[in-house]
Amino acid sequence: MSKRYVLAKGDLVDLAPGYGTAVVSDQITVSGRSVGYMYRDEPDDDGDSGWRFLSGDESQEYLDDERHVGVFEVNDVANLDDAIIDYLDADVGTHLVRIDGSDDFADVDDDSDDVPAEYASPDDDWEEFDVDAVDSVADLRDDDSL
Repeated sequence: MSKRYVLAKGDLVDLAPGYGTAVVSDQITVSGRSVGYMYRDEPDDDGDSGWRFLSGDESQEYLDDERHVGVFEVNDVANLDDAIIDYLDADVGTHLVRIDGSDDFADVDDDSDDVPAEYASPDDDWEEFDVDAVDSVADLRDDDSL
């Protein structure tokens, strides 16, 4: 079954070109939800930016099913949610959560009052992509495109 993405390839503009690819939840690319949680891992290969984008409430079971994630250009994600653009140069290891009701993100490792206490530790409350649970990022990259 083919996925129906929120944006067509012809609707994309250059908002964040040159960043490479990212692993993205279908909650963003198919359902059109905003990015609620984003983090940057070590890139898997030369084309991978290391960015992982989620709406923020996906279960680990959902994310472990490769049918619910895909590899897209970071620019594609920026076209879906331009609030991410200001954060794309963040270091590997960065974990950001959207501040409710805004286009701003806060570092979940930050002790800032902007970060709700339940999100203080990304390992406890935020699910992450288990890249090892999918065949390979390269296989996902071949399967998905806006």
